[in-house]
Amino acid sequence: NYAPNNRGMTPDGEVRFFNAVTGKNITFAEGMEIGRRIWNLDNAIWILQGRHRDMVKYSDYIYDVPWAGGIGGPAYPLPMYVNGEWKFANAVGRKIDRAKFEDFKTKFYTLEGWNTSSGWPTRSTLEALNLKHVADQLAAKGKLG
Repeated sequence: NYAPNNRGMTPDGEVRFFNAVTGKNITFAEGMEIGRRIWNLDNAIWILQGRHRDMVKYSDYIYDVPWAGGIGGPAYPLPMYVNGEWKFANAVGRKIDRAKFEDFKTKFYTLEGWNTSSGWPTRSTLEALNLKHVADQLAAKGKLG
């Protein structure tokens, strides 16, 4: 699904797919909350396996080699924050800046309610998502943010 004037992708398609496959009729906002629960549960599983913020990195290739494009062809418009403004821009030829990715992780962990030093979720975040049992397991292993 694309934004107005086919300028880039929007998240509208995911909830349509979910509803079609499950027979449910959730809203976009409900889908986002389901996704947050899944994301926090997935992160907790990785944490129990030893993951820490310092391990959350891309391979060098992603930082060093500009993206050549994919199925979108020579132009792949995505929402980007460029020169202080959100707009759809061509993603081909871009690569990820290591320092900016670390800044992004700090902002993302703050937004998600995770500890910014470890990348581990806090008890309050997990309990708000009805995942108290997950918080209890992380706390028992000393891995709660």
